[in-house]
Amino acid sequence: MEREGLDQKTLATKTALSPATVGKVYRGQFNRIGNHTVITLCLYFGLKSLSELIDIEWEKDDIEGARQL
Repeated sequence: MEREGLDQKTLATKTALSPATVGKVYRGQFNRIGNHTVITLCLYFGLKSLSELIDIEWEKDDIEGARQL
């Protein structure tokens, strides 16, 4: 968003996503993200891959928890 010069409210308006959803994605504060949200954002920004939209930053607890599965 910063690269495009957009604020969260403008992006929410242009994509018809809720400001709360846009804010959570922007801050990386979500447990899961819906297909509609991913598709909408990727189409808006012209992205071809989810990896262009979201960076995953693993924490030690995440990796250890996954090993127990």
